[in-house]
Amino acid sequence: MSYDVLLQTDDLSETVPSKINSNFRTARFLNRAAKSASFTVWDDDTSGVPYDVYLVTTASSTIVATFPDVTTVTGDAYLGRVVTVMKVDSGGGSVTLDPDGSQTINGATTVSLSSQYNYRTLVSDGVEWFVISSS
Repeated sequence: MSYDVLLQTDDLSETVPSKINSNFRTARFLNRAAKSASFTVWDDDTSGVPYDVYLVTTASSTIVATFPDVTTVTGDAYLGRVVTVMKVDSGGGSVTLDPDGSQTINGATTVSLSSQYNYRTLVSDGVEWFVISSS
């Protein structure tokens, strides 16, 4: 993804909206994936199209979203990369967010999403995961 650089001489009332809109039009800003079975976050990074948002349908099952080992992940999926996981159906199942090994999410070994439209947006500091937004 490329961004247009703002210059000190730019008229911000005109330039900022056009440059922001240009960036959104020319790049796939958020890649999303629909999931209905257990998966590993960013497992698709090797294809060059990593997902930022996972929309999960559970029905009556428990779907596990496994998070990678943040101490060994490289490339696009690294420090500061944000990922969102949302349960989108009203089924009785749940989505379990499961970080690798002894890594945690806000100090917890797992986090569960059990209601429709529950979500967590997470970021890592290279040691553990932190929830930066949730419902």
